[in-house]
Amino acid sequence: MRKVFTFCLSTLLCLGVLFAPTGFAAEKYYVTASEVFNPLGILPGVPVVGQFVYPGTAKCPGYEPTGNPAQPCPAGSRTHLRDIVIISQIDSLDSRVTGSMTIELNANWDADFAGPLWGTFSIAVDSGGTWEGTWQGFRERVAEDQWAGLLHVRGKGYGGIVDGMKLMAEDQIVSFTPAPIAYLGEIEGRIVDPN
Repeated sequence: MRKVFTFCLSTLLCLGVLFAPTGFAAEKYYVTASEVFNPLGILPGVPVVGQFVYPGTAKCPGYEPTGNPAQPCPAGSRTHLRDIVIISQIDSLDSRVTGSMTIELNANWDADFAGPLWGTFSIAVDSGGTWEGTWQGFRERVAEDQWAGLLHVRGKGYGGIVDGMKLMAEDQIVSFTPAPIAYLGEIEGRIVDPN
């Protein structure tokens, strides 16, 4: 009896695998977008876009902060930024990622204003819904007055046209001041729709 039960169970499992529905595969979409943060209009030829929401805090180990938002710590000092909140603009041909992005930024930079940065984000999608997630990356000095960073972004969609979707992307940021009071970003990634 036990052998018959084992044989029947094995046969049922094999048949279940063979005839299992294949409609459960998630759809994946490649997306590209541009990000602009230029609230003071300091980038030539770029529209005034974005806003500062909260200045956060700056610590300069061994030094006093300068009070200058473009360079919060003096030359030669390390820079620790916490809880800065800004809003940038995301534009894409894909309406699921076009909107206003609120970013919370933290960073630990060396004397060249290079090093790790991380935080959270929320994109209010123009056509409905919200992406929420986290990001982290590393920034380095690439020229006298230019810094570049590659940010790894992971988020989940809530409501509207993005409900239940997942976003995985990389945002290549270029900034032109020691602290990112103006920058441009190029985003590449994918949206996974399990619905």
